Amino acid sequence: MTDHPKDGEVTLRLTENVAVVLFDLLSRWSDPAGLTATPSGACFESAAECAALHDVLTDLEAQLVAPFEADYREKVSRARQQLAGRWNGSDLRA
Repeated sequence: MTDHPKDGEVTLRLTENVAVVLFDLLSRWSDPAGLTATPSGACFESAAECAALHDVLTDLEAQLVAPFEADYREKVSRARQQLAGRWNGSDLRA
């Protein structure tokens, strides 16, 4: 049987590298201790955007095993190295 998303849902397929890097980024941004830089409120047009990003983080957290492994930092580093060659800029406007 084919697994179909519920009405109104979208299914994304991410490589493990993309998922790990995205999870790490969103985790830092949502750190309640506020120890890392987070985009300012000016970056967002609506609280809905923050809610959407938090939902993505929650979904990634539920599916990824890597964040709970001893070599997580190494996995993030390797994933970043693999993906960095695909992007020429320092921000999303590249």
